Amino acid sequence: MNQNINIHESVAKFLKDVAEQLAVVLEKVLPSLVDDWWNKTVINNLSFQQNQRIEQGKIKSLNRLDLAGLIRVLDKNWYQISTCLGLTPEARHFVKEMQTIRNRWAHATTEGFPPEDIYRDLDTLQRFSVVIGADDKLIQELRTTKSTLLEPESPKEDTINPLTAQGKNKGDVAEFEPGQVVFVKSNPAIRGAVISILPAKPENRFKVFVDGQMQTFYASQLQVEKIREETAEALLCDQFHAYLTALQIRYPGLSTLYSLNAARVDFIPYQFRPVLRFIRSDRPRLLIADGVGVGKTIEAGLILRELQARRDIRSVLIICPRPLVTECKWQNEMKRFEERFTHLDGGTLRYCINEMDLDGVWPQQHQRVIVPYSLFDEALLYGSAPNGRRKRKKGLLDLDPPPRFDLVIVDEAHHIRNQDTFSHKAVRFFCDHAEAVVFLTATPIQLGSSDLFVLLNTLRPDLIIDQESFKHMAEPNPFINQAVSTMRAQEPEWPARALEPLDQA
Repeated sequence: MNQNINIHESVAKFLKDVAEQLAVVLEKVLPSLVDDWWNKTVINNLSFQQNQRIEQGKIKSLNRLDLAGLIRVLDKNWYQISTCLGLTPEARHFVKEMQTIRNRWAHATTEGFPPEDIYRDLDTLQRFSVVIGADDKLIQELRTTKSTLLEPESPKEDTINPLTAQGKNKGDVAEFEPGQVVFVKSNPAIRGAVISILPAKPENRFKVFVDGQMQTFYASQLQVEKIREETAEALLCDQFHAYLTALQIRYPGLSTLYSLNAARVDFIPYQFRPVLRFIRSDRPRLLIADGVGVGKTIEAGLILRELQARRDIRSVLIICPRPLVTECKWQNEMKRFEERFTHLDGGTLRYCINEMDLDGVWPQQHQRVIVPYSLFDEALLYGSAPNGRRKRKKGLLDLDPPPRFDLVIVDEAHHIRNQDTFSHKAVRFFCDHAEAVVFLTATPIQLGSSDLFVLLNTLRPDLIIDQESFKHMAEPNPFINQAVSTMRAQEPEWPARALEPLDQA
């Protein structure tokens, strides 16, 4: 028990130390990025609740922000900071992990956490410290504390520390060798070849090539895929195709769809283009800009089905105009995909916010919901002022931790093109904390470029940073589209005619 108390106190201290080191790094980097850096890189990227703390505490320096605020500032300005410090894209993984660790320890119960979870949290803290260039003393303290987890408090004969035994190396020989095909025990669909070994205690880690990229796993997470030694067998053509189909179903790939027959609808081939783009994207964010009546709801349903085939999707939020709620459009469309959604009225949404504030978890019975834009007003977002004996009600932007939906679908997304509206602020809040987001709108080409910028900036603030960079990215598009149209038309002398717009691009 004493050891557990000491470990928990140590983790709390490390979180504080990491926050101090991160504040130092940000203080050095952010002023060099933009003018008025405090407002542009800090204030504009913090949550409403965090900004309230800044106003109430009259905070004007990063070293007075808590770890949650500092990590958010780092994450929101990642593109510029990583460029300035020469950080790799893989380093951002530890930023995301740090957000999870901070939230977990901020809401730790008296029971604490299992030793293996604490070990991995400390390991992530150590790696994050290396990423931000923390001092050697902190990194060494993290290593030492990790090693104490391997020592039982009262060792007895014939007792085995499960954490140590899990990753014990027999004769210093690694559990897996480079070239071996392994799979993740918790999800056999994740499989790949071992590329390299990262020796460590209590267990080794292994770099595995999965779906075109490197991923790192602990030894206890992996298992060797047994290769059956069988004599070669000739198959008929139909049998061979059946075998290939079985392999594709068993091991998801970026070119294989599992939602082909997932609904009671007659599909049109182009409706699968958004889902293919979605599963191949570097982040699960997509703007679908099809015209009226071409089946955008079906395309969104296919994306939902495809995500369900690849991972555990429990919570889905659909935001749309009130007339679509009144007409039950989304409810009826989702029934084609065997999905049951409920509409949230103002009272129920308020109940969900209150429960989230009390328990830190969105109510289980409201995991698949449809919310109209009209519910997002000032009181719902910012809370209501105390009235007589009544206490102040928390607003949506007050919630910490925030609600995290696996998928957020925003229909008629052009409703949020004005950044000053409550609808825009609410949608951005949900998108910032969602695993995957899909915007649906009819032909945003007809919107002004500033409106399109707002939509894309809400979806991908890490990529669409400001108006100037967006204009620079979009400038070649008309010429590229002109060249594509010329090539498709295949009229006489089309190669020469296509070169001119390409030169302009």
